Amino acid sequence: MIAEESIPAASVLAAGRARGGLEFAASPKSLSDLRLFTVPQGGTDRLNFATWDTIEVLGRGEDTIEFRGYYVIERADPSSGDWQEASVNIAMRELAVEGVSQKFGRVRASVNYDIGKPSGGQVKSGTTFIGLSHAPKMCQMIGYMKFELLDAGVTVFNKEPIVLEHTITHIPPIGQGGGTRGLVAVPLYRTDDPDGPAVAVLRQVRTHIGAWLEI
Repeated sequence: MIAEESIPAASVLAAGRARGGLEFAASPKSLSDLRLFTVPQGGTDRLNFATWDTIEVLGRGEDTIEFRGYYVIERADPSSGDWQEASVNIAMRELAVEGVSQKFGRVRASVNYDIGKPSGGQVKSGTTFIGLSHAPKMCQMIGYMKFELLDAGVTVFNKEPIVLEHTITHIPPIGQGGGTRGLVAVPLYRTDDPDGPAVAVLRQVRTHIGAWLEI
């Protein structure tokens, strides 16, 4: 969690750029750059990322796996310089997280580029409290992923999108989290038998977005 006093008010803009008549704050690169209720210019964020995924492998049971690693998000320039009005298109360019299940052993998750569908989404226009400008925005992302069950020797993937939602007060939303809207049932299929029956089901995802990766 980021202490509120460490994030300057939205009225204090960093040196940004103007595009199409719009003025944006600079894309943050450190915690001191983050601005509450401010839309920065587009950029690429390489962030630490933790998730807690509940997966049922049919015939073997269900387990919640803690994944740790990072992801890479590419942000377009906002549609507006105003926090309440703006929307921001985002794309997940990379995901690299790993965890260990007590039931299934080592598991690695990544973006599934082979499916031919983009993983990404949008920070939505408006706020989660209608009519309030200094309020959180909804960020929705859909993901197409691969889960490598290394000790079981099988890799599974989703055909239906995994929908993640976060309510955010700053961009990038470091220190914040979200996940699926409660319990879901996303079928997972073997990559070596994609047209066969589902062999696992994703039941829930919870997320926490960390700070920038140290290079």
